[in-house]
This record gives sequence, structure tokens and C-alpha cells, in this order.
Amino acid sequence: MLFYMVLVYFFGVTVTYPVYFVLKVLLQENEPSVTVSAALIAMTLLTIQCLRRLYETYYLQVFAKSSKMNLSHYLAGIIHYFACIVTVVGQAPLFCGLQFREVMPWNNTYTTIIAVPCTVIFLVTWYEQFRSNIIFANLRKDKKSGKVVTEEHRIPHGRMFEYVSSPHRMCEIILYTILLLLVPTRTFFCIYLWVLGNQIQTAIQAHEWYKKTFDNYPTNRYAVFPRVL
Repeated sequence: MLFYMVLVYFFGVTVTYPVYFVLKVLLQENEPSVTVSAALIAMTLLTIQCLRRLYETYYLQVFAKSSKMNLSHYLAGIIHYFACIVTVVGQAPLFCGLQFREVMPWNNTYTTIIAVPCTVIFLVTWYEQFRSNIIFANLRKDKKSGKVVTEEHRIPHGRMFEYVSSPHRMCEIILYTILLLLVPTRTFFCIYLWVLGNQIQTAIQAHEWYKKTFDNYPTNRYAVFPRVL
């Protein structure tokens, strides 16, 4: 979708009616809610997040052979990312409302102020989440060979794990906070609330599981937010 947006905004490609119609039906938007630059930045950041998650799923994470994913969780993940993409592009100029390329809002003061800091914070958090997932994967691998040697759960150490039990979930919340700042619409706010509630709930559950499972689990760690929760 990022590639399609680039074609529309920089190469004069017209949004096809099927795409326009589907976005109209799903979002019921008559006017764009964000600028072109905000939509492009948000979609770019969302794309690199999806690509990294795809890489981790196939080449990094170590799943137990006996582990299974509930079908509802699988579908929820697909629907979630689909909704994020639709929400970003479906509220952008030329993808909703009248198709006037000459007067579409490319940028505004708000986007100019937040664009750079939001991008930097997102990328730093993105990298920290990646490092946390590497630590998780290495718990089941031999340090020298890199081969999987166990499927047991172990206590993770290092980086943000010294402060919280689920730094990857903390990072996820920060990432979506940044996306919400770039796309401050009611629809994306609903997605943000879903992410916030889901990540906090699962982080608390994981934290309690760690404490019950490991007698030597560090007592100074919080669930998801250092010194808060």
C-alpha cells in the first residue's frame, strides 16, 4: 500500500474506484483527516514494522513444536494490521473526499513539528523491540552455534528486561502512540485503545506467570512500565 500511495502522490496515478469505494464503505469518510506527509510517514513506519515482524516470525523466533495458535488470535492479528493500513490510507487526501490534486493538503504546522521527533522515537523504539525479541530467541539457542537446543522457558536478561518483564509490549505501546500522533483520528484512536488494553493485559499476565514459575525472578521488575505498572 505504501508503494501505491507513492504512485498516487508523486507519479499522478489516480486512485481506482474499487479502492476508493472500499475505503468509503469501511470508514465513511468524506474529507481527509490527515495531510499527505503525515499519511506517508505513518504508512512508512507501519510498513517497516510489518516487515520486521514478518522477518522475526520466519527467521528469528523459536516456537515450541507443541505450541499452537488459537484461530481467533490468528484472525485478530490479520484484521488488526488490515485495519491499521485502511485507517491510515483511507483518511488521506485523494483516498477519500473529492479528488482535487491541486488543493490537497501536503503538510501543515502540526505535522512539521512532530514529524522528525516522532520518526526518531519510533525508529529507536522499533530497534529496542527488535533487540528484545533477539534476547527472547537466544534463550532457546546455543550461544556459539546459534542452533536451537531447548524449548524451555527461561528468565530473559539484558537491556530493558532489567526493568520490565515485557519490554517488547512496552515498545509496541510506544510505537502505536507515535502512529496515533501522526494520524490523530477517532478511528485510529480506537485501534490504539485496542493495542493499549491488549498489551497491558498480556504483559500483566506474563509478569505474574514469571513470578509464579521462577522463584528467583528479579523482584525489581515491573510488568510493562518501569516504576509504574
